[in-house]
Amino acid sequence: MRRSVDYIVEKRKNAESVIFLTGGTGFMGSNIAVALLKKGYFIIFLCRPKHDLGAYERVQKLLEWHGLPYNTNFKVVSGQVYEPRLGLDDEAYTYLLENVDEIWHCAADTSFPERKRKQAERVNVQGTLNVLKLAVESKCYFFHHMSSAYVAGKVRGRCLEEYVPQRQFYNVYEETKHIAESHVLENCGREKIRVNIYRPSIIYGDSRTGKSLSFKAFYVPFRAGHYLKKLFERDIEENKGLQTEKMGVRKTDDGKIYMPIRIGKIDGSSFNLVPIDFTVDGCMAIMENYFDGGIFHLVSRKPNTLDELILFGEKFFNATGYKSVLAEDFVHKPRNALEILFDSFINIYEPNFHDDRIFDDTKTREVLDRNNITCPYLDYEIFSKCIKYAIEVDWGRALP
Repeated sequence: MRRSVDYIVEKRKNAESVIFLTGGTGFMGSNIAVALLKKGYFIIFLCRPKHDLGAYERVQKLLEWHGLPYNTNFKVVSGQVYEPRLGLDDEAYTYLLENVDEIWHCAADTSFPERKRKQAERVNVQGTLNVLKLAVESKCYFFHHMSSAYVAGKVRGRCLEEYVPQRQFYNVYEETKHIAESHVLENCGREKIRVNIYRPSIIYGDSRTGKSLSFKAFYVPFRAGHYLKKLFERDIEENKGLQTEKMGVRKTDDGKIYMPIRIGKIDGSSFNLVPIDFTVDGCMAIMENYFDGGIFHLVSRKPNTLDELILFGEKFFNATGYKSVLAEDFVHKPRNALEILFDSFINIYEPNFHDDRIFDDTKTREVLDRNNITCPYLDYEIFSKCIKYAIEVDWGRALP
């Protein structure tokens, strides 16, 4: 290995490691950045300008959102992971080569559809190769790779905390993140760079505050239901419900909006949901306790069922009529017009509704238990905080 465990322990004792971070303006990466900054690490952000904001301004704005407005223990280099040499000039790239001790690679494209394949490959595969090239050429001795539990692909049952070659996937995100893992393990293994691969399941907002920067995946069905409910309520108020009635929607005597929507599932399927605060705490504990490297599943030990989530959603939105059914139910009774409309919002996430993968977390659990870190169960209290915040910021459109 490039550096001994004793060297790493000593270097981290006073947070002396210089850390290069990609994806630092994203949901996962910005939370990792905040955790590292709070521990005293110096971070070099790779960030690109966007709209009317420069790279530094984007990072500063995010730190303010996270409650760290006056932290100056960082540097920003303006570039892109998928460009050669990360899009940096000679001076900036040389600075990284000479100063970086550890790398946190959090940049990712989370697109699911096949039509986004080139974009996902460019960021998730080529971007990872470019960051690995920096790791190899620099004095980096530890590579932290943010992956996903869903790199397991199309399998059923237990998924282990190890790299298992796979050729079948539910979407391009799973596939490209799987390929990225193979490159990380190959390059770091060859160059004697220690590596941790972090595999969270489906991430949602902060379990304590509900705050989030991303409103994909877990949020999508509830956003769709919220939108449709408002649409029908407006039709009832302004048009006497003429269009609403055609969809089989009505207002019940107790004031709820009844929407006849069946959602398909399979026996044993569930949603493995983890809040961002647990995920980050877990990553930090693993970083500080696992010096030999490994693959770690950051998952819930008590996944939510579709029926639980339906009940939460109906209670929060004062709605009724949603029902989980086995997928074959649609063969005997085809989808109604409302179900077709609802499905158009959520169809790219359909595999999540038929997911019976179980993520083994034996290795991760040993570290988390020792550090008293437990994934909170997504109950109605946490659910309502997260959805309330999502609505307050208009599902991300009104974020500062």
